[in-house]
Amino acid sequence: MLPKFTINMAFSNLAVIIQRGRRRMKRRSTVIKRRRRQRDICKSHEPVPEIPFDLVIEILTRLPAKSLMRFKSVSKLWSLLICSRTFTNLFQKVSSSPPRLYMWLDVDNRNVLLSTSSSPDDSDVSSFVIDQELTIPPNKGYYLSHVFGGLMCFVNESRAKIYNTTTRQLVVLPDIEESNMIAEDHKYKKIMYHIGHDPVHDQYKVVCIVSRPSDEYGEHSYLSEHWILLLGGDRSNRWRKIPSRCQPHVPVTQVLNISGRMHYLAWVGFLYSVLVSFDINSEEISILELPKENDFFPKMTDLIEYGRRVALLHHIDLKRQGVLNLWVVEDSKKNMWSSKTLVLHPSQMHLVNSIGLKVQGTTRNGEVVLVPQNYTYTHTGKVTCNPQDTSLFYVLLYNLQNNHMRKVEIKDTSNRYLTRDWDVIGLDDIHNLIYL
Repeated sequence: MLPKFTINMAFSNLAVIIQRGRRRMKRRSTVIKRRRRQRDICKSHEPVPEIPFDLVIEILTRLPAKSLMRFKSVSKLWSLLICSRTFTNLFQKVSSSPPRLYMWLDVDNRNVLLSTSSSPDDSDVSSFVIDQELTIPPNKGYYLSHVFGGLMCFVNESRAKIYNTTTRQLVVLPDIEESNMIAEDHKYKKIMYHIGHDPVHDQYKVVCIVSRPSDEYGEHSYLSEHWILLLGGDRSNRWRKIPSRCQPHVPVTQVLNISGRMHYLAWVGFLYSVLVSFDINSEEISILELPKENDFFPKMTDLIEYGRRVALLHHIDLKRQGVLNLWVVEDSKKNMWSSKTLVLHPSQMHLVNSIGLKVQGTTRNGEVVLVPQNYTYTHTGKVTCNPQDTSLFYVLLYNLQNNHMRKVEIKDTSNRYLTRDWDVIGLDDIHNLIYL
């Protein structure tokens, strides 16, 4: 008779063998079922149901812009679809991008351009985070003029380039060869480029304003030219000169774009400034007189959007008295303005004491973005921008409706950018898929 432990071992080995056999039979059965299923599908000759193309478009519009850039390589059809103007417009309507700030830094004698983002779920924008160092093809000698509609404008004297922050496409604009003023070697000549959008024909255009003081003795007057170029057209596109009967002028502020019109302050005479509006569709220029009740110094006055209207924010007394004056265009044809004086709460005065500020746009929530500046004014009136007082990056957001100001940090989670030479140079919330 076999020992008891020998019998137990035999049963144990047998159980293992049976279990292995069951596993093999199960795998074989699964393979047979799969083959039968594939054979039945082939016999039925029924095509696999396709996703409707409208549904494909709907799905694509919900995807991040970076994913769409990768999906362009799926097929020629997808590439044409994603680059089309119809899909681009649909994507911008459906997608909701959080505001982004663009920063310039000087790190170890190296110019760095950074992109910062806020949380998509953060409607009140509690902070920005540096998320990308923009690698742009060589731009030696060029500086970032402005950002509009997902497009960056880089300028180097009379030359300009347009860069799409989403598609990474860089376009060098042609020279304005027919301009006599650009060809002149004048000490006080000024050339300003700006991107605008024509909502009627859904076209992006670049406007170039060339200006300088008149050389006539004793005359405090100016000469100016306006040129326009259509973006996204064929290579035969050329700059066109815009005829205008408006008084020649010199722009003194950055441009504000609202509803297909460009607005900026300009000198038309000695210490005499006006509001200039340029309609991107009709390409007509108009001039609006500023309110007579106040003496506006353009260096301390910025254009902002206030309830879809153009407004002047006069902040010369902000850091000393906490006072801002707001002037809003109510009726441009009748030259009617409304005014409002805002006084900062004493508990918030520490935010603006002893620092200069510049306006860098308005968020969709109506908060004005104020960027700290360390300016020095010489006796000749020349302005020098010095390093910031701190290496901590931040901006101030000012709600004009409830007269509340708050400090919003720009976080550098990598701790790579330790410098006092920094500035915020753009605010945008558009991912533009347009092919230039």
